[in-house]
Amino acid sequence: MRAEVIFTGTELMLGQILNTNSQYLQQTLALWGIDLHYQITVGDNLERLAQAITQASERADLIIISGGLGPTEDDLSRDALAKSLGAPLVINEKALKIVRRLFDERNVPMPDNNLRQSLVPPGGIVLDNPIGTAPGMIFEQNEKIYVLIPGPPNEFKLMLNNEIEPFIFKKLGAERKFIKSRVIKLSGLGESTVDQQLGDLLQSANPTLAPTARFSEVHLRITSKAESIEKALQMNAELEEKIRRRVGEYIFGTDDETLADVVGRQFENSRLTLATVEYLTGGLLANQLNVIKNPGNFYKAGFVIGSNNPGIKNLSFSPLPDKEQAEQLADWCKKAVNPDLSIAVTGEIKESGKGKKLRGTIYIATNHHGKTRSGEFVLWGLPQDIKERAVQLSLSTLWRIGRDLSREGQ
Repeated sequence: MRAEVIFTGTELMLGQILNTNSQYLQQTLALWGIDLHYQITVGDNLERLAQAITQASERADLIIISGGLGPTEDDLSRDALAKSLGAPLVINEKALKIVRRLFDERNVPMPDNNLRQSLVPPGGIVLDNPIGTAPGMIFEQNEKIYVLIPGPPNEFKLMLNNEIEPFIFKKLGAERKFIKSRVIKLSGLGESTVDQQLGDLLQSANPTLAPTARFSEVHLRITSKAESIEKALQMNAELEEKIRRRVGEYIFGTDDETLADVVGRQFENSRLTLATVEYLTGGLLANQLNVIKNPGNFYKAGFVIGSNNPGIKNLSFSPLPDKEQAEQLADWCKKAVNPDLSIAVTGEIKESGKGKKLRGTIYIATNHHGKTRSGEFVLWGLPQDIKERAVQLSLSTLWRIGRDLSREGQ
């Protein structure tokens, strides 16, 4: 079964509210084994919304329309569905009871405009909404399933789970499939290199393999569709094993794991301590390390320097960011709190070229048992992006050191 989702509301189009329903619905459809090919957002306009429903009918078997079920004139989902399908709208007694329920419980009269919420095409299935006044609706025509569901997130999730899921499962019957995903995370390889190393695997149809570049990482999403969860997980595991045989050296984690999580676990398991010092990144590295579980078990200190003349006792380093400055900071940090390993990140961001593109020159240095190493990196982008990428490079450096120390048994 193929699905298309239409979110309605001019407030969504203007970015005035965050559409949290989108991610939740995407995850739910995947659990149901339903392929989502298109997702669009339409403002509060009857003609455009009706046209979107008509177009979705040509591409999908299941069309879900979220929002636009309130009592006001700009709540147009019912009207747009009727216009698109050429179906009349009539008062539905079950829907009317749902609309009246909250007013009756509060012993207040129901405004006349709320009657609009009880309009349903003949033959439509009314969906209960125990925490709101907007009933949902399922309507079938020409072997297409149309679902109307309220927009408020608490009502949306409750109706999706309690009302729509049982209907969909019954409709799918023995044809139901299960979709499971697994994310493999790499550091130290660029997306183009990953493409070269895994090119044939990226052509797989089921499971599929899709790469996504994120700062200094590449994420590989494996997705399998099968007749059972166990079979889908097995398919994922088989493809993951092929990936690990080719690029396992660069894999640092899976699924929700972050580089900071993995670095923290490495240092804690190895009983090593860490301290950081930052000149350019303003504490972003320290923040990453502090939000993971039990950072106090390994993370001794994080220093943030705001200028090249910080006025810190016993700290004197080169006035311009370079490798020497980064090494001096790492050495000072090692002497200041005596961790097993210290890391320093410094650098500068400035305009470069006629287009005034921003170029960040980043220097990262480590001191482990008195031995200092450093590297230089060139990054492009907005200042915040450059700083965040510098932090990810610092974490990647720590991860590689932790990996190598584990191999050495230290």
